[in-house]
Amino acid sequence: MMEQITKNVYAETKIRGCNPGIVFTSEGAVFIDTAQWVTKLLEMRNFAMKRGPIKYLINTESHIDHIFGNHWFAGECPAIGHEKLHETFWKIPDSFNMTTYDYSLDIIRRQDPEGLPFMPKAEEYIINPPTITFNNKMIIHLGDHTFKLYYTPGHSDANISVYIPEEKIAFVGDTVFAYCQTWLHTCDPDALFSSLRFLNTLDVDFIVPGHGPVVTKDYLYEQAAVVYEWLQSVGHGMAKGWSREECMDRISFADRCPVDIGQEEVMDYIQRANVGVCYDYLSK
Repeated sequence: MMEQITKNVYAETKIRGCNPGIVFTSEGAVFIDTAQWVTKLLEMRNFAMKRGPIKYLINTESHIDHIFGNHWFAGECPAIGHEKLHETFWKIPDSFNMTTYDYSLDIIRRQDPEGLPFMPKAEEYIINPPTITFNNKMIIHLGDHTFKLYYTPGHSDANISVYIPEEKIAFVGDTVFAYCQTWLHTCDPDALFSSLRFLNTLDVDFIVPGHGPVVTKDYLYEQAAVVYEWLQSVGHGMAKGWSREECMDRISFADRCPVDIGQEEVMDYIQRANVGVCYDYLSK
C-alpha cells in the first residue's frame, strides 16, 4: 500500500528496491523512479492512470532498483535524468556474475512471483533510458506544480534530487538511506557531503530517501554522520597498518541496522564495497 505523504504526493516505501513516487498535478502524473517488483509497478501505474495521463518519468539515478521499470513507460511518456546517467544505465556490479536482465528476473522469481507473467522476455525488454537530460539544474512546470531537478552527486555521479516546492517535499534518491544500510559502492564522499549540505537549504517538510521511511531534513545530519563513521573506521584501520583487504575483512557495520527490504543477501557485499571505497578515498 502506497503512503500518501502530502495531498498530491504518494510513495511506496515498503518494497524491495528504491522508494518510487507519484506526484499528481492538474495536467497529469509524474513518476519519480520505478518499483523493482512488477506487481507493485503495475499497481502504481494503474493507480495513476485512473486519475489521468502519465506525463513524465524521472530517474534519480542509474542503479537498477531505480530504473528497472522504465520498460513499462516506453512510448508513453518521456523519461528524464542526468546527462551522465547513460554511462552506467542498465548495468550491475561485475561481482554479481550475471546479466542485468537475469538479475532482475531472479528477483521477480524469488520475491514477486505474481509478477512473472508480466515480465517481458530478454529480447523484448525495452531499456528505455532518459531521452531528456540535463547538467546541473532543470525546471519543469506542469499544471499547478513546479519540479526543480538538481544535480546532487555523491552516491553516484548521476544522482539527482527532485524538489516540488508546492508540496514542500524532495525526492533525493540514494543521497539518503534512512534507518538502513548505506551503500557507498559508487560513492564520492566529498560530493555526497556537498549534496547533503545543499539539500539542507531546501524549504521542505519531507524528504523521500532512496531507501527507508520518509524523513525530515534533520535526518540529513544523520546520513552525513554515517558516512563520516565509515571513513573514521577505515582510517583507524589504515593507521594500524591494515591493508585494503585486511580492512575489508575486519571492518563491518552489519550489526548497526538492516539492509533495506529484500536485500539481505548483499549485506556482506555492502560492507566490503563500502570499506573499499573509503580506503581508496583516504589513500588519495
